Amino acid sequence: MKRVLFAAAFAAVAGMGAAHAADLAARPYTKAPAAAAVESWTGFYLGADVGARWSDTTWTSTALEDPVWAGGSSLLLQGNPASFNSTSFRGGGYAGYNWQVAPSWVIGIEGDVAWADNNKTLAGVPGTWGGSTPASLIAIDSTTVKLGWDASIRGRVGWLVAPSVMLFGTGGIAWQDVSLTANCMRTGPWCILDRTETFHKVATGWTVGGGIEAKVWSNWLARAEYRYADFGHVDHEFFPQTVDSVFMNQSLKTHAVSVGLAYQFGGPVVAKY
Repeated sequence: MKRVLFAAAFAAVAGMGAAHAADLAARPYTKAPAAAAVESWTGFYLGADVGARWSDTTWTSTALEDPVWAGGSSLLLQGNPASFNSTSFRGGGYAGYNWQVAPSWVIGIEGDVAWADNNKTLAGVPGTWGGSTPASLIAIDSTTVKLGWDASIRGRVGWLVAPSVMLFGTGGIAWQDVSLTANCMRTGPWCILDRTETFHKVATGWTVGGGIEAKVWSNWLARAEYRYADFGHVDHEFFPQTVDSVFMNQSLKTHAVSVGLAYQFGGPVVAKY
């Protein structure tokens, strides 16, 4: 009897296995899902931006009269130091190259140049009139500080908060075109002769900032950015080797905000499963 029951149980198990195998063979074949292709951030890009630039700049007269020619008086009077802060529209272009070095990290290098016109004129030459000098007399003289184009070469580091959105920081070397003009008339409070001089320099400094960038269409990159730049100070002697000379230094910092649109050329396509 035991042998009969064992044989019947074996036959039942074998039948179930065969039926299960038949079910597996009957299932339809399903193809694996295709890989979704996404564009990499790696590649060269070229763009344009618009925005505004704020200058943070102060003229400080450090001495009056050339010491060789006039005995070296260092008397500093009113209106010193003087702020020449101003705001201007800013527009320009930029180009760079990105490397996507990890799924969420991008590094790159970028250069830019922009044009603006921060221009501020004040009455008088700072430090050249007394406390009782009437405003009408001070206004005969004038001083102008003008900032023109600026440029930079910077490194960038970005973190992808989403496949098409990047937060980035940037920093590097910067240049700023600056012109200082002093007009000092013999009928004013300081000069004994009519004198006008413009001093021009391209100041070198550093810049740092950050922003957000996103792929808005295929190869198009839109961004918003803020940058701070510090160019130290510019030193100069106006009307040198005269009794009317003015020694001064100009501190120079800028703040810039911009929005831009760039085209990325031939970014490679990578597979994302």
